[in-house]
Amino acid sequence: MLQAAALLALGMAVGIAIHETRAPTLPWVGSWSAESLASRHLEGLVEVSLEDATALWREGRALFLDARDTGSYRAGHLPGAMNIPPEEAEAAGEEVKVLVEAGLEPIAYCDGVDCPLSPELARRLQAQGVRSVKVLVNGWSRWRGAGLPTEGR
Repeated sequence: MLQAAALLALGMAVGIAIHETRAPTLPWVGSWSAESLASRHLEGLVEVSLEDATALWREGRALFLDARDTGSYRAGHLPGAMNIPPEEAEAAGEEVKVLVEAGLEPIAYCDGVDCPLSPELARRLQAQGVRSVKVLVNGWSRWRGAGLPTEGR
């Protein structure tokens, strides 16, 4: 019985050490709601609602920026979206700036409530001087779930 208790204590200590050194860490206690998960990545960014993103698209003013990998983009994406994974933001920054200066509203999206790609893309583009990049949280799934048109395979 003493060995079991020692192994349990050792396992807990190792687990705590790994948790504390992992970045980003998961909270010990907190809300696991979709809003709470999404907000972990959105600090300092502006989230756009599906309704507002749809209205901008219908007005021809949305510049959708798909932060997912190329394979996911090819399988399907929002209408007219540019595929810019975060690590390619520097190469695409000037083109995005020109489109924004022409009046388009940049909206980064990825898939999944806890997806960090679109907030990362928004931050990288803002660091290059692209103004007002918004994030559509869980954009791909929410757009399709609303029955809105998509492009791709």
